[in-house]
Amino acid sequence: MDMDAAVSTLTALSVFASTVEHAAFRSVHGYKVIGRKDGKWVRWERWVERQFVLSLSVPPCREVAVPATSPRILLAGWHGRPVFREGQAVGTWRCIVAFDSVAAVAPSSPPPPVLSPLVNPQLECLPNLYRDLQKVFRFQKVEKVPQIVRSGAKEQPIRSGEQEKTSDEADSSGSDSDGDPQSDKELAPPVQKQPRANRKHIDSITLVEIAQYFHLPIREASKTLKIGVSILKRKCRKYGIPRWPHRKIKSLESLISDLEYVLDDDPGEEAQQELQKIEEEKQAAAIKALTKRKKMLESEKEIIQLKPALDLMTETKQFREDVFKRRYRASKSVARE
Repeated sequence: MDMDAAVSTLTALSVFASTVEHAAFRSVHGYKVIGRKDGKWVRWERWVERQFVLSLSVPPCREVAVPATSPRILLAGWHGRPVFREGQAVGTWRCIVAFDSVAAVAPSSPPPPVLSPLVNPQLECLPNLYRDLQKVFRFQKVEKVPQIVRSGAKEQPIRSGEQEKTSDEADSSGSDSDGDPQSDKELAPPVQKQPRANRKHIDSITLVEIAQYFHLPIREASKTLKIGVSILKRKCRKYGIPRWPHRKIKSLESLISDLEYVLDDDPGEEAQQELQKIEEEKQAAAIKALTKRKKMLESEKEIIQLKPALDLMTETKQFREDVFKRRYRASKSVARE
């Protein structure tokens, strides 16, 4: 049976980040193929799973073979058409980008910096992934100038925050109270007005710069970036970040710190008492499980930094709830003593 040249069209692309391995990513590509087979036109779907090492640091991005012993995202013998969505977990992989033209699944926001050639030029070394990402996002220079241009709509000037708006109104109405003899008593002490942020400076702030301050409260981050809180929230919404991820990251850091305390080579008295309650034959398994949990939390922290809109995994929420309960019981026992 002879097969003439076939034409492939991308219909689906999903990118997954590993929850246990640093800088490990997998992609699932779906193509609609049309070609001539035995003189007849036929069409079919072709699905490909690839694995990459992606990083913004010096080591180059590269494609690696999917380990034969590693569980696949596309399971052997699967039937039907797979559909993935952002935030979905498949084994130790979590979806951070999902596109499917057949199932009407669109990415919720621009790609993470590591998947944007505007930020990570090394992506061009991965032609299979780069070409399909280009088809999905087109990679217009929205990250350098994230101003959305809408035809037929008037642009609203960006103000540096409600506080500045209030102060402007106070300045404009100050002349009306000059004749009031009691106005001097009611006036608050002068407050130094924060300078209005420059429009060019606001437009020049990219998602990568904002991501550097996810670990800070939003007010501290806005001061460091020299823009108002309202402007920072507005830019985050443009990048698909509905809520500032500071609390998620701090929660993960707290859980990681607790595990590091238990896994310390030289545990304190409290940790020794906790370990003594575990049977000797189960200690190695318990420590191994805690180490794995710590690694998963560190990987999830990296994923949240890449995709702040994602929620914490169900397992992480359950683990956090268990930690809170243990702390509460410990505090109650101490109070009784």
